[in-house]
Amino acid sequence: MTLIPVEEDKKTIAGRFRKAHSFAFLDEGQIIVQENPHKTSKSPEFFEYFKTLDIDTLYVKELGYNTFLTLLELGVEVYLIQEADTYNRIKPNNLLLLNMDNAQEHCSLGHHNKEEGK
Repeated sequence: MTLIPVEEDKKTIAGRFRKAHSFAFLDEGQIIVQENPHKTSKSPEFFEYFKTLDIDTLYVKELGYNTFLTLLELGVEVYLIQEADTYNRIKPNNLLLLNMDNAQEHCSLGHHNKEEGK
């Protein structure tokens, strides 16, 4: 199943993954949007919840490097959305698969960038 973090309007792709208001779940052509019950949880609690979702693919706008490493350990393929603002505008050919060779370059969020983002 594929997961896309979305904003409160349930269509706009969220800038954050773990802190997203809701998640759009894509499974065999069906889309279900559910509120993220762990948007304020710490990382360990969030990932305990995440493991129960049976997600194998994640589409994100931005992601922290450490979060990427955790997802990699869980066997989740992570794709960076580069040219869409709403999930119905995502074009698979425009997604960038993150891997160990390009993740440090493309994972822009993280504790080391918090001051820069203010």
